Amino acid sequence: MEDTVARLVASTLGKKPGSVRPDDPLFSSQAGFDSFSLMELVLLLEDTFELSIPDQDLDPDIFHSVNTIVSYVQDRLDQRD
Repeated sequence: MEDTVARLVASTLGKKPGSVRPDDPLFSSQAGFDSFSLMELVLLLEDTFELSIPDQDLDPDIFHSVNTIVSYVQDRLDQRD
C-alpha cells in the first residue's frame, strides 16, 4: 500500500514515481502540496482504495506524509471490514 500511496502523491505533485519518500512532509514549501493537491489526492485515494474520506478527515496531520496517509487509509479499510 505504501508504494501505491507514494505513487499517487508523486503523481499529484507532478513528480517522478519514487521521488517522494515515506516520511517527507508533504505540506513543506519544498514538496509543494497545497489544498488543491490535497483534494486531487483525496479523489485518487477514494477511487484507488474504494473508500470515502469524509470532510472532517481532511486534516493536515492525516496528510502530513505518505506514512500518515497509509496509516489513515489502512484504518479506514479496517473499519469497513
